[in-house]
Amino acid sequence: MSVVPPTSGAAAGAMYELPLLAGHTSSSAQAVNDAGDVVGLSLDANENGYLVRWGADGTLTPLQAVEGGTGGHAVKIVDDGTVAGFTDAPDGVRHAARWSAAGVLTRLEEPPGYTRGEAQDINNSRVAVGQLSTESRTLPVRWGPDGRATALRLPPRALGGAATAINERGEIAGYVSVPGEKTRAVRWDTRGRVHDLGSLGGSDSEPSAINDRGTVIGRATDTNGIWKAVRAPRGGTFEALPSQEPGARTVSANNADVVVANVKDRSLRWSGTGTGTGTGTGAGTGPGVTELQPLRGTARTFVRGINDRGTSVGTSDPFAVTWDAQGTPTALPVPAGFDRADPVAINATGVVAGNVGSSRTWPVRWRAVVWR
Repeated sequence: MSVVPPTSGAAAGAMYELPLLAGHTSSSAQAVNDAGDVVGLSLDANENGYLVRWGADGTLTPLQAVEGGTGGHAVKIVDDGTVAGFTDAPDGVRHAARWSAAGVLTRLEEPPGYTRGEAQDINNSRVAVGQLSTESRTLPVRWGPDGRATALRLPPRALGGAATAINERGEIAGYVSVPGEKTRAVRWDTRGRVHDLGSLGGSDSEPSAINDRGTVIGRATDTNGIWKAVRAPRGGTFEALPSQEPGARTVSANNADVVVANVKDRSLRWSGTGTGTGTGTGAGTGPGVTELQPLRGTARTFVRGINDRGTSVGTSDPFAVTWDAQGTPTALPVPAGFDRADPVAINATGVVAGNVGSSRTWPVRWRAVVWR
């Protein structure tokens, strides 16, 4: 039985399906850049995935694999079409990689002793960050535009870690493991010095992004082991964002320090200044906090991200939506025959990349799409 999207909120833009490689049956979008290029997977009938780049003009470019392998994951595509992520060799070993806009593969350096790696982020200077692994531990790393690896400094007592995000200034956020804790959030400045971002008293603190102001956002556990959304300005340490219930999940931010996060089955938005009226109507909202409202007839929301215009994107039950600064949802259209939508990212101009599917087939065969 198909599900009819709610009618509250006008439909935004138009949806376009992205093409498949010859003989393939499904696809999955993973990231979009500000030019409107999308990167993701094209999958054959056996669900083997091949990384591809879709240009804003609809062109399809396969991304080279390592030694004829398949699979992999693209974590980001920057403005010139360069892609960063990781790919799997035929023996199943994962390797950090970068691809040009033409799909040409560059294996990011793995110095002697390292057996695998993953790139987690890249900036427009083509500087990537991530982790390299030996047989016994994982270490944070920075790869320059030439693909050469530089190990990032560890604080005292740290046993290892990973770099998870880099901004346009070259500041890096990540985490390290120290005795007595599982993960401890840190920031590396442009001179390579490492700074402790603190914790909420629990055993985990994990950054998810660092914006161009140097603000780090993420999650941390308090003394009761409860996950909270956190924010740390440049030079500061993590503080829990106000007026939130326990159970924070994914956290995102824009360059104006506006933060969105999922707390249980609700989505919240915090202003960049910490002031405001709190237009949300649910429990757990307050000054500067807005609840992103569900579409009429639905209950659960899940926010995926926010752009610098302040538009958020996510889902309201099975439907794709955007939210304005007041938390008002607008449904993204889906064509006949599809009743599931999963937007993954929104760019600076409001282009949304994501996937649509139908519950009438199992497993669901997803198709990568853009909403413009």
